[in-house]
Amino acid sequence: MIDEKINNSLKELEDGLKDIESARKQVEKTVNSYDALSKTTAEYVAKLETLTFRVQELINSIGNDYNKKVKAFEKDRETIIYASNSATEKISNASEEFKNSLNEIKNKLKYSIIINAVSLVAIIAIVILLLTLK
Repeated sequence: MIDEKINNSLKELEDGLKDIESARKQVEKTVNSYDALSKTTAEYVAKLETLTFRVQELINSIGNDYNKKVKAFEKDRETIIYASNSATEKISNASEEFKNSLNEIKNKLKYSIIINAVSLVAIIAIVILLLTLK
């Protein structure tokens, strides 16, 4: 009976050791899983940081490119406005000069008509005078 008790006690101790060993293995698996998860998470975080850095670089690059293009556009716009204003002024000056030249031609035509009218009157007077002298 004592042997049986000892055997039962040994059996219980053996079962307890098996349970302890099983628990130790579970703890070891859990720790190993945590280490793997921690390593994977750290790699994921590092990749996210790299991705974030690259996206920020892309945003900065796009912003710089946009600013350069806006400045170039503004410069082109100012050049176009200046050229347009200059062309408008030249057209206005040319129109004014043309108007003045038309006024000069108009005045010359008036004088020419007056001279022609006076000449016509003089010719008629001479013709009448010649006809009356005959």
